[in-house]
Amino acid sequence: MEPRLRGHGLRLRLFRPSDAELLYEAVSGSIPEISPWLPWCHADYSIEDSRTWLDQQPELVRNKEAFPFAIFSDQDPDETRLLGGCGLAGFDKAHSLCNLGYWVRSQEAGQGIATKATLLCAGYALDELKVARVEIVVQVGNTASLRVAQKVGALEEGVLRNRIRHHGQDLDAVMFSLVPGDMRAEDR
Repeated sequence: MEPRLRGHGLRLRLFRPSDAELLYEAVSGSIPEISPWLPWCHADYSIEDSRTWLDQQPELVRNKEAFPFAIFSDQDPDETRLLGGCGLAGFDKAHSLCNLGYWVRSQEAGQGIATKATLLCAGYALDELKVARVEIVVQVGNTASLRVAQKVGALEEGVLRNRIRHHGQDLDAVMFSLVPGDMRAEDR
């Protein structure tokens, strides 16, 4: 059964191969704001990039290696405008943890969408997937993403040196975590 997350005026569902046009539109209009932080978002991003990524996701979901959620407004029941993405990946079953990432199209930034989607996604990881720890790793300097992690109540654990690689450079990142008990039931 496909997970569908709902709350805070949003609906999250798994990305589908048929979402290529929606994904391309959202990403291509947001390249200047997103590309400094996310290596997959680059000046030459194409519809083929969207298709290739979307075609890989069903197998990752089947294998429980990733849960990539598309974000839509409750006011958009026909899902005509993708607001962004929020997903779980990097599962480490031995240590019961995963990574949570998010992005929002530029035209929708500053409206709390990433915060609300992160609450839903983290709640799913902790309550349904029963992970013991959700990690949010944010590149130093990415003020908007740092604010999201802080707003959802994630604990800032410190700066990890050379934690992420972006455009061939090793960069420092801030590690945040959420564990069971960190989130209020009404936020999930």
